[in-house]
Amino acid sequence: MTTRKKVFLLLLLVIQLGVIWPGYAFFSDIYPMILGLPLSFAWIVVMLLAAFFLLLWYYLSDPDRKQQSQSPSAHQ
Repeated sequence: MTTRKKVFLLLLLVIQLGVIWPGYAFFSDIYPMILGLPLSFAWIVVMLLAAFFLLLWYYLSDPDRKQQSQSPSAHQ
């Protein structure tokens, strides 16, 4: 398993723990309001954005994707 994949899985686990009991319990209050959202809802939005950017990083750093874009297409 590559270091890239280990980092991805570790951060994915952290995000998942952030939206269930151990992590979410610290942010389950209504106040303070963040951009008009209760803290509990803003926390879920932050975790969703973190998951999106983690998946985006994983996709963009994929070595196979870089090799495919550099090699000429076989369909031409």
